[in-house]
Amino acid sequence: MSAKLILGLSVIILFSCSITGYLSYRTHLQLFEEEYSDQYAKANEQAMANLELRIQEIYRISNYIVFNSVIEKVVTKLMTNKGDNLFEDYLEHDELQSLLRQVKLDAPVIKTVLFYDLQGTNYYYGHIDESIGRLNDEAFRDVMRNVGPSNGQLIWMRKVLPSPSDEGKSNNVIIASRWMKKGKTLETYGLLVMILDEALFSGPLRDLAKGRDGRVYLYEQRGLPLYQQGDSGPAPVPEADSPPVYIRRENGGTNLYALHRSPMFQFTLLSRVSLEAFQEKSKILLNISLYSGLGAIALSCVLIALLSRRLLRPMKDLVKAMRMMRGGNFDVRVRPRSKDELGFLGESFNAMADNVRSLIEEVYLRQLSEREAEMKALQAQLNPHFLYNTLNGFYWKLYLQNDMESANLVSALSSLLKYSLERVSKRTTLREELQQIRNYLDIQAAFVENRFQAEIRAADEALDCTVLRLILQPVVENAFVHAFRDRAADKKLVIEASREGDMLVVAIADNGCGMTAEQIGRIREAERAGEKPSIGLRSVVRRIDLTYGEPYGLDIESVPGEGTTVVLRLPFETFAAPESA
Repeated sequence: MSAKLILGLSVIILFSCSITGYLSYRTHLQLFEEEYSDQYAKANEQAMANLELRIQEIYRISNYIVFNSVIEKVVTKLMTNKGDNLFEDYLEHDELQSLLRQVKLDAPVIKTVLFYDLQGTNYYYGHIDESIGRLNDEAFRDVMRNVGPSNGQLIWMRKVLPSPSDEGKSNNVIIASRWMKKGKTLETYGLLVMILDEALFSGPLRDLAKGRDGRVYLYEQRGLPLYQQGDSGPAPVPEADSPPVYIRRENGGTNLYALHRSPMFQFTLLSRVSLEAFQEKSKILLNISLYSGLGAIALSCVLIALLSRRLLRPMKDLVKAMRMMRGGNFDVRVRPRSKDELGFLGESFNAMADNVRSLIEEVYLRQLSEREAEMKALQAQLNPHFLYNTLNGFYWKLYLQNDMESANLVSALSSLLKYSLERVSKRTTLREELQQIRNYLDIQAAFVENRFQAEIRAADEALDCTVLRLILQPVVENAFVHAFRDRAADKKLVIEASREGDMLVVAIADNGCGMTAEQIGRIREAERAGEKPSIGLRSVVRRIDLTYGEPYGLDIESVPGEGTTVVLRLPFETFAAPESA
């Protein structure tokens, strides 16, 4: 029992801890995702706000360069000289260096500033960072292709430029370019190209890419990727109807995305962070619950082992006493050790043992009484047997004296007496039952001086049917006792037996005084009320009902002054027929 208790308690504890841990894990994970999503969206928005300040600074510097009249004048002269006067070009370059020196101080992320005319000739190359070279032909054509449709706004691009100081090395740079227009006429006269370091974006966006699988993608106003941090793969295309924050299951993991669009510059910032690490931390709650369950199981095992001796000792005593009682020792008793349920069981066992012993003694005495009664009954049967033997002696004496009529009468009485001495529960055949009816009729004929007619008709197949012993004799006797009571002559009795399907039908008809419906009803009511049956129809009805039940039984059809017909319906069975299941 201790082992079963430990096993059952272990299953309950482990199941409860598992359910509690899982629900806590799911609740914590859901709350964490909601809270972390809000915080990550705010962080993304704040990063975009910081980024706007830097972008705005680049716009301010580009406006300063484009709309500065002195710069416009110097650049126009350089484009007009076309390198014919080197000394004058040197002075113009030196003046541009002086004008752009403050730009270097205000925006250190601007590594190089280039001025081109409309034919693509580069007239100024400001070496702010020697590690970043000029635009090669391919890069310049790409810049011209993107700036071409614009109308003076700043166009952003991401390019990879070869390093002039280290052959074979390249730099990832951001290019911001725009058309240069004259202040009064707004006539386009050149192209401004600013090569920017990626630090322009990496600083504000660094915190967004922290964590495992963290990614940051920045898209310029045309929706093209401008900067990405965290991997070198292709940047995903943000959908126009994407919510500010959403969670997506992809590549076997769960990622949190935050999307924010700048209304000022039409930039789009998309950041992604993996939730796997945070989910793994949340699983600690589930593991803690499981480990707590295992610890509780171990502690429960120890406590049960320590307490089972005290708590289950009354149960063990009770089991031991029951085994001794099953072995035949009915004097065993248990000593209740407590007043709880186990103590109640012990007291109940003692009371049961007392009752069992009393019942055994009572049954033993009853068996002795029954044996004594049986012996007396056997002694009582000696008298009928003695009478039977005496009648048999009379038969042979009368037979030797040639008094055949008296001898036959004594033989019929002897046969009927012998038949009645058999056990009532012993089955017989209809043939033998009808033979005893003939003996009974012979005896009656001797007393009523042959003033009645009796006819017995039975089908051959019905003679071997098994019936209850003495089932017909009470009905025939009832005709002589009641039906022929007021009839002095012309008495007639007809007995017919036949088979109808699986049923034996025996009809006993007389032409006696008959019965009223009330008399027939009293017979039926007495049987239903459970009254003790007397010799006659009620005894027959009772025996058929107890032995066979429905649909077998006894029917009575009677007309006062004309006679009565009693019909018995019994199951058609023979001794050779197999017993039913």
